[in-house]
Amino acid sequence: MRNKACDYSVENLYYWGFIMVVKNEKIKNSKWIEKFNKNKRPNNCSPELKGLWADKVKKIFENFSNELSKKYGLALSHSNYSVEYGWKFKYSKLGVVLVKNVYILDGCFGIDGLTVRNGEDCQKAINYVDSLYTDDFLNELREKRLKRNAKQAERGKHLAARKKDELDKILENIESEKLNKFHWSPRVSRSSIKKLYELSAKLIYDEELVDEVGYTLFARCLQGRDEPRLYHKGKLLCHNCKEICICPPNGLIVCQCGYAYTFREYRISFQRNRMPTGSAAPFYNKFISKWTKAKTYHDKMLAIDYVIHECHLDMISNVKRRFAGCDLIQGNRKQVSELILDLAYN
Repeated sequence: MRNKACDYSVENLYYWGFIMVVKNEKIKNSKWIEKFNKNKRPNNCSPELKGLWADKVKKIFENFSNELSKKYGLALSHSNYSVEYGWKFKYSKLGVVLVKNVYILDGCFGIDGLTVRNGEDCQKAINYVDSLYTDDFLNELREKRLKRNAKQAERGKHLAARKKDELDKILENIESEKLNKFHWSPRVSRSSIKKLYELSAKLIYDEELVDEVGYTLFARCLQGRDEPRLYHKGKLLCHNCKEICICPPNGLIVCQCGYAYTFREYRISFQRNRMPTGSAAPFYNKFISKWTKAKTYHDKMLAIDYVIHECHLDMISNVKRRFAGCDLIQGNRKQVSELILDLAYN
């Protein structure tokens, strides 16, 4: 850790000739001041530099800012306006300023007295910033973070308490048996799938059984696809009357039929019931398309077999996510895996 007494203090910089004002020569920044007067504050630093600097200097400035961001997490932001230098910038973290004065000059930029025109100057400026990153700065940063976290926690408690009070008042007028009653399409049973494949192997085409298995898979995939689409738009499908409801600011959805839902409980229920989503395994959506087009027993078996095949690929892929087969078929991972392996190799 560097300290303030290192070689890159402002005092030593003056001695080594790195100070921005050298003898009677003063670097100008007339272009910057002309473009942005006291009443015209620049929106952002980098885009506003277009036309003021050569590409080389602009690139050096970007590299300098990126280095400070990567190394210390420092961000460039507005500082204040001075008659001498116009609008200045600063580098800070969590509101704690490390570099107070960043000047935009004609053909270069200044950092607390250092002028930066080339890569060598840029390294000197980085070394100077290193010298400022002291234990005192870290302690101030730590105190700022603790105070901010404490305030956020306190605000969170007040907000949660207020929302709970508001929700409790609303729920007083809602019947408990009509609150958060979800109906999710069931997973298909392992016995039905096994029986379907055994009969099909004997050339016994059970139309009723193939529809039972296929439509169970179809309904579950369809609900898993469509309801999240509504949810991300701030809507929810009433599981009682199928009306599409819009979520109000308080997060409680009350349908005209009298049933009510909270988004939080909806999401918990969706996940607890292992509903399939297209983002988890894209083949769900493809199966929906295949089943919709399937008209004959052969087409329906091909669509179902596609699901089993994809579940098998998912099982042996070693991808670290929940097993797609358990989203569609009843049973735990071991039971579903045994069924898929049996269908794949027997």
